[in-house]
Parts: sequence; structure tokens; C-alpha cells
Amino acid sequence: MESHILKHAGDRSEVFQPNEKLNGLITQLRELLEPLQLSVDKQSGLPKHPVIGIVGCPRSGTTFMTQLLAATGSVSFPTNLLSRFAYAPHIGALIQQLLLNPEYDLGEEFADLRPTSGFSSNVGKTHGALGINEFFHFWRRFFPVHDPGHLSQEQLDCVDIGTLRQELASIQAVYGMPFMSKVMMLQYNLAYFMEKIPELKIVHVQRDPLYLMQSVTQARLKYYGTDKIWWSVKPKEYSFLKDAAPATQVAGQVLYTENAIQEQLAGVSKDRWITASYEDVCANPRSFLEELAQRFSMPELIRDLSNIESRYTSGNSIRLSEEELEHLMREYRKLRDGRSGVAPN
Repeated sequence: MESHILKHAGDRSEVFQPNEKLNGLITQLRELLEPLQLSVDKQSGLPKHPVIGIVGCPRSGTTFMTQLLAATGSVSFPTNLLSRFAYAPHIGALIQQLLLNPEYDLGEEFADLRPTSGFSSNVGKTHGALGINEFFHFWRRFFPVHDPGHLSQEQLDCVDIGTLRQELASIQAVYGMPFMSKVMMLQYNLAYFMEKIPELKIVHVQRDPLYLMQSVTQARLKYYGTDKIWWSVKPKEYSFLKDAAPATQVAGQVLYTENAIQEQLAGVSKDRWITASYEDVCANPRSFLEELAQRFSMPELIRDLSNIESRYTSGNSIRLSEEELEHLMREYRKLRDGRSGVAPN
């Protein structure tokens, strides 16, 4: 694995440390299988079904949204197993079908491999072979940068959109249905990518800023054991936020990410994107799915809602001290109103 990919890796909590043995095995498999994927790419064409991209601030409920859509049974999605084949997703999807799809099982020989994590996750990480994966290893392959963030025009010109679309098509060819994934690598330049990828449809997840900032703060602590190391996506304003105090960083990450997504989507046709309030979706998920199916002209999303609960418990509960929450909200308002001691260049 490249050294820049491991930046701050030594600072991570034990559960989030890279697995060097796994990385070595994946490297061996990549050398064997990537040439086969390249051969598939030449025959794949372009996606024949929608590609549903999930965007939003980190900790906004994007993982919950992927789990909700997956529960409809009407979309394919990246699993923990498929992520191990991010360099050869068509082959990985075939292997997943072979091992984990009951339709291909013989006498339930592989039934013990199929349990999933349902709607649980740990800082976006799920359990089980069929648990939903953020699929960063796949998306990063086509970008000139490693971390999700705003891209300059020069960087955008380096994104291999043609091969990206071919490989998305190769995944859809296995499942014969739309593909759904988080697309945080795209979210700060959505207008550009939605023009270049016409099959892309976006679900923008929003959440109360107070709980967002609380959750991002806790994610920093859980991931690194400190709140002083930047975690997750980087809005364009990262250039000045990186030197600010932790509370200001978190407030800015939340505020500027939300602003950027809204600005990017403002000029895109409304039949290609939808905004989803995390709190509202938890309270009435079936109503949201009905709205989504209508907006995207995808009636299959509501064909069978038997796996969808009438409501889900949100994660909006107070877990930081009153003083800490007040500090976060104060910094958020300062940045929002342009009263902060730091400012974009």
C-alpha cells in the first residue's frame, strides 16, 4: 500500500489499523485479476441502469441510507466482500454471486456465510460479508487524489471517467439492476460529475448540525483517540480549517460540506437528485422511499417494502457535555455568519 495512503495510520485506534497481511494478499490477487477486469472493461459499454450516489456530511446518516435502499432488494450495492475485489469488481461480483446468492447454492452449502449486519455500523464500517461497504478502494482508483475533497479543474481532467463508467456497467451486468453506493469522492464537484455521468442520480442526506458535529467529534476520538486529527472528507475550505482549533474544524467541515453539496446540486435537473432529512427518513422511511421512487422514476424501489420498518430509531441523543455542544454550535454560527477568527482565502 502506498505510503500516502497510510498517513496518520499509526495514530488510528487498534480496530481501525490497516491489516498488512490482508493488504499483501489483496496485492497478489490484484496482480492476477486486474488484467481480466481490463479485458471486461473493453466489452462493458456504459451503465444500462441508474447509478444511485449517496452524498452528505460524514456522520449524516449516509450509511443508514445505503442500508435502507439495500433493504428494498431493488438495487445492487458494494459489500465488504466486493470491496476486496475493488480492482476487479466484475469478477468480485461473480464470486459473490457464486458464494452468497442462495439461488446459486447447492444444499445450503454456503448458508453460514450469508448473515449481514442489518442496520448497524461502526463509524461507517459494517459487519458480515454482505454488509455494505463505503467502496473507497474502488472510487479512489479513478482519481488523482486519495482523500475525498474539492478537486481543481486540473485534477478533474485527470479523473478517468470513461473507465469508471465501464466498470460500473460491469458490476450492473452481474446483478441486472441499478447500482447504489456512497460517492463522497464526487460530492464536492457534483455538477461536473453529473454532467459527465448521465446515469448518476443523487440522494443528499442531511442531519441536524448539532448531532452531526457531536458525531464527527466522537468519530475523531474513536478513530484516532484524539479530536486533534482531521477525519474524513475535506471541503474546499480545508486549506484554512486545517490550522484551526478542533471545534472550528468540525463546525467548518459540517457547514462547508453541506453548503458545497447544495450549491453543486442547485443547477442540476430535479429529477436527478433528492434531499433526505435523516430525522424524517427515520420517522417515516416508507414515505421517503415512495417519494424517491417517484422522483427517480424507479417504481421497483417500492415494489416490496416488507423488509422496511415503519420507523427507525435515530442516533440523535446527547453524548457530549453541554459545554462541548455549546462550543461547537458557537463555532458553527461564527463560520455561518462570517464572524470567525479564521476565513477562507
